[in-house]
Amino acid sequence: MTERVLAAQRGETADNGLRFFAEGLSAITDRLPVLERATGSVLHNLQRRTDFDPLRRERSLNRRTRSRKIRGHMITQPADHLSLIAACHPDTWVAPVPMTGLAIDERLALFAGPLSAHGQPTAWLCSDQDLVTTFCDIWEETKRRAVPVHDAPGVVPLSERQVDVAALLCRGAKDATIARLLGVSRRTVTSDIGRIMDAFGVSTRWEAGMVIGRACPPSHTRRSDRTTAA
Repeated sequence: MTERVLAAQRGETADNGLRFFAEGLSAITDRLPVLERATGSVLHNLQRRTDFDPLRRERSLNRRTRSRKIRGHMITQPADHLSLIAACHPDTWVAPVPMTGLAIDERLALFAGPLSAHGQPTAWLCSDQDLVTTFCDIWEETKRRAVPVHDAPGVVPLSERQVDVAALLCRGAKDATIARLLGVSRRTVTSDIGRIMDAFGVSTRWEAGMVIGRACPPSHTRRSDRTTAA
């Protein structure tokens, strides 16, 4: 699959069942609703890394997918921020994941490609049935070793407000600023930060910020900052 993507990126073949989808994490994320609408019944999703988006753009997408009773779910790698993943993507399962991609109704797939010339991640849409079937087989094999995210070791349940606190922490907001933006007391913010520290298995606010910073790509943070400023 990697060789096929590289060949498509170099333009060596006119049609090898792969076509460009998007470049850059934000652009890929913004285009995912197109694939959700194209999904009829089954979604196979493997993610070696699941990032935290402070804008929480996955909320409406997840709700729509669940309301349509789409079968299948995301399987992701163990990570320091699994508690955040559990709060944002409650249907996730956890296991060592060999590759990143997702398949729609076992007929179409989206695969991660190499970095672009600008150093940005790329995504490629695949219509080759052999590649799609192989990916779905890999998903099924991974699922046999996976556990629901809420059953994964160390996962601590977080409330929606605590996820919002984490989103502000990753941008360096102070407790007083977080309290003002969320309309709660500083004592509540302090308590929420303590819960987040427990979820990450760290003992200081600084360490918690580091975990969230690693979980949140800079492109997401910059966009979120502009939204807050507006």
